[in-house]
Amino acid sequence: MTTRPLKISLRTFPMGRDLVVLITGGRAHIGAVATAYPDSGGIQVKTHALPGHREGDLVKKLAYAAASSLDCTVTVAMGIHVDRATRDEIDEIVRTVRRGMREVLTSGYPLAGEGSFHISVHSASSQQGTV
Repeated sequence: MTTRPLKISLRTFPMGRDLVVLITGGRAHIGAVATAYPDSGGIQVKTHALPGHREGDLVKKLAYAAASSLDCTVTVAMGIHVDRATRDEIDEIVRTVRRGMREVLTSGYPLAGEGSFHISVHSASSQQGTV
């Protein structure tokens, strides 16, 4: 499996008791957005994906996991574009994004106060490692 190195950025923005997470990589854009929120029946998720974009399933899972973990409303917006990405590269991007979200959720910071939180994670093929 040979993949190109790729930097993925996750930025969090507290909004009162809630959280917005922006995830970008490659050529940044808005491909899909999901909002998850606690409801009496558990966590509900609403997803919007632009035509031709594949981020919808992943943002849905990420928003659900974050809302479940933090017990608040979480909106995740993601856009990652890599020209002619191979199946291996797409799989690596998904693993990298999930790893980055785990880092965000375990950092203790996302809802700690005002301001934003930013981390960059690199795909396994990157020699730079995790920052």
